Amino acid sequence: MATVITSECINCGACEPECPNTAIYPGGVEWELDGQKHPPLREDIFYIVPDKCTECVGFYDHEACAAVCPVDCCVPDPEHPETEEQLIAKAKRLHPDVEFPEDFPSRFKKGNGAARPAPAEAPAPSAAQEKREVAAAPKPAAPAQPTGVAAAAAVAASPAPARIEKPISAPKPKLQLVSAPPPRAAQGVLSEPFEEALEALGDPGRPSRRRFVRWAAALLLPVLGALPARQKEALERAVGDRRFFSAAAATGLNVIHDIVLYPVLFAVAGALYLGRDLFSSQLHGLVLLGLVAAAVETCWRLREAVFQGRPVGETPLRASFYGAVLGALLAPVFRLAFADAAEKRGAVGVDGFHGSEFEDKIERERRYGEVYVLREHANGYYFRMELPRRIPPSAEKLALGVPDEMPDYKLDLALENGYFVVRGKVVDPTVRRLAAVSPAFPPDFTTYVKLERPVRGFQHRYRDKTLEVVLLAADAR
Repeated sequence: MATVITSECINCGACEPECPNTAIYPGGVEWELDGQKHPPLREDIFYIVPDKCTECVGFYDHEACAAVCPVDCCVPDPEHPETEEQLIAKAKRLHPDVEFPEDFPSRFKKGNGAARPAPAEAPAPSAAQEKREVAAAPKPAAPAQPTGVAAAAAVAASPAPARIEKPISAPKPKLQLVSAPPPRAAQGVLSEPFEEALEALGDPGRPSRRRFVRWAAALLLPVLGALPARQKEALERAVGDRRFFSAAAATGLNVIHDIVLYPVLFAVAGALYLGRDLFSSQLHGLVLLGLVAAAVETCWRLREAVFQGRPVGETPLRASFYGAVLGALLAPVFRLAFADAAEKRGAVGVDGFHGSEFEDKIERERRYGEVYVLREHANGYYFRMELPRRIPPSAEKLALGVPDEMPDYKLDLALENGYFVVRGKVVDPTVRRLAAVSPAFPPDFTTYVKLERPVRGFQHRYRDKTLEVVLLAADAR
């Protein structure tokens, strides 16, 4: 019989990529067979099309959807009973280009071994004869147990058991996990690079306010370059025009700004403390100390580019010594300036308990593909998703010696029926093994984001466990 998804489904999407027949669809999405589309069978949860379900006969010796379901809601459908012959015939019809061997995998064959034939000259006795033989067989006599003084003497004479110490094993070395290749898209990819597509999105808010914010960001470029990297990238996306604000340009100007600022601050502080004239020769040492502080800060902020020779585009643009304080002071101003940007968010990224035995709530939401932002612009959408950064704690993780950092997911991007779809999959076999025993850790996820406007294509960028996608509307200028 076919398999059905019950109402206990939590819409985790773990079963969909495992189906070899593409018989599983999200609720509300049309299903397709022989090039023809049909209305969805369910609107609220995932569903399985009986005409395409073969119970994985021909591919696995078990039902793949039931094996990965975290709530065990993939069960046999009593309304669609089918034999193994019917299921393999259906698999051959769905996959005409696949050659199935005679001993194809099937859950009907799992655990069925060949029975050993009995010898011809010794026929098996009947059940009645076996009962009579068992009843007639004499029972062995129980050995006599010592009692009283004899029992006490026997216990005293028996040697005491030796104490066995458990050897202490050395900690296992950390495993080298397998990361997935960069995100891929089968179709719908724009020809222009990501940066050009990002500039083509246009303004996300009111033109008058956006114009003021752009010029303010351009005038304060050397100072805003001191902000943390995430804040500068968010400001660059909000401005929407790299001619007015760029995170890389702001960081470079801030480095030059600090080379001038630090010597002046050191000299002023020395003049006030020592009571000397600001241009006194006794303050030359403090000026030199300010230059050294600025050089040390630059090497620390851009250490990948300075010591490893990486391009600036691949180097994290870190904050200056005073950047965190400046970011906290300017955060209310940024929220007010970009309050009119239309956004759609997934799960709210709120941290939970902290400690070695707990994990952050935002990490759990990342593993379900729910931490994302979709912002509508004049010419399309900007999509940003955060991927998991840490492997959840478990006893199995410690036993296997698995490191804390989560390897990169295999990401497939697609446009399907007015939705932007992100499918993530863990490719490392050890991490997938941990997903089977760790709570709230699906090895795969599928995220559907509804797009209100038609989209002609998209371009993406992936770095630092963050996926960024630009989707240009069909009517974009």
